[in-house]
Amino acid sequence: MKITIKDFNLEHLQLWNMWKEKDHVKNSWFLEGYEPPEKILEKIGGKNGHTYPFVIYSDNKPVGYIQCCDLDAYYKLNPDGEGVYKNDKAKSFCVDIFIGEEDHLGKGIGSLAVKKFIDVIYDKFDCDQILIDPIASNKAAIRCYEKAGFEFLRYDDDGVSAENIYVMRHVK
Repeated sequence: MKITIKDFNLEHLQLWNMWKEKDHVKNSWFLEGYEPPEKILEKIGGKNGHTYPFVIYSDNKPVGYIQCCDLDAYYKLNPDGEGVYKNDKAKSFCVDIFIGEEDHLGKGIGSLAVKKFIDVIYDKFDCDQILIDPIASNKAAIRCYEKAGFEFLRYDDDGVSAENIYVMRHVK
């Protein structure tokens, strides 16, 4: 299985719109209080100044979405911004990921994509650490991120989820 990461562009919007309606994505990514899916247009090409979207390909087929956010830039542009990373700003990025294609879930694509994406972030940006924040009960996601080299940092509350967030860190 060959995993590649490509910049998200307007050609990916049809896929995005399909993926965001799938229950396994909608029920974890687009809860009330989280960023609405329409914000994707502001992210293309890093237009919002802090978040960079990408598409995950497995054997040349688009299967998921991954993004990184420059936390220092985010909090400079949103000085009153809240969130689990408000104290993790200096040279820190955070990552969000989902596999949109159901037939590609549980096949190890997530951990391979996250590993590859770590290299992309460290190569493209001035970054010393990368953070990720699965829900504490999502053992599959936690194991996926551990396989990619992330370690537990702390429990936190994102103000949206009904349970704690399991914040993890990858250090350069």
